[in-house]
Amino acid sequence: MVNKLQKVLLVDDDDIVNSINKVIIKHAKFADEIVAETIASNAINYIKNQKEEGSLPELIFLDINMPEMDGWDFVDEYVKLGFEENGPRIIMLTSSINPRDENRASLIDEITDFMSKPLSPEILERIYAEHFSTN
Repeated sequence: MVNKLQKVLLVDDDDIVNSINKVIIKHAKFADEIVAETIASNAINYIKNQKEEGSLPELIFLDINMPEMDGWDFVDEYVKLGFEENGPRIIMLTSSINPRDENRASLIDEITDFMSKPLSPEILERIYAEHFSTN
């Protein structure tokens, strides 16, 4: 992959999933920097800090089922940050097979896409083409 993003944020409570996704993203040369947070509230704080520094990730891969703050709660907090259209894109990356989750995600403007784990180089290429390509 020639075109790549500056920064990607992984929000998933599973360290193993984050590690696997980091390897896939690095191997595909999809992003220069990959940040992983296992606690959604920490990810919100990270985004707040990066917003102030002008160094936001372009893409957030977000799990749904996490303790304390799940993916839906994360999106609620993210919306409060007030990004308009220029904020990071959010892709729900989940193991959920509940069709209600995908339907719910489709009704939230801030969620760009909804897909099942795990990532793959082919999925990353499709994400770039559909959501970041200027052609």
